[in-house]
Amino acid sequence: MIESFYVNHFKVSIITLNEKRIAFMDLSIPCNKEITNLEYINAQLYTRIGEIKRIILCPVNGRAFVCNAVIELNGEYEAEEVYRETESVLRRVGCTP
Repeated sequence: MIESFYVNHFKVSIITLNEKRIAFMDLSIPCNKEITNLEYINAQLYTRIGEIKRIILCPVNGRAFVCNAVIELNGEYEAEEVYRETESVLRRVGCTP
């Protein structure tokens, strides 16, 4: 089952398959890095809601922005809580987890 929500104008999708819950979310966090193509970064960032598994960087006028993240959730959380926790962690670590 896929449930989609909007939090601060960003889409947060929570996917439930069997007993596993994954969140895929849109973000817009600027980084101090120059890129010209999409970059996919495997991550292992542990938060109280689960583990951030992948970060997607998008080029905007040659600069990198964290534009998406994939989180393996460790329980049931509201979309707003998933968004706030993930954004907070990624704003601290930026483009180099």
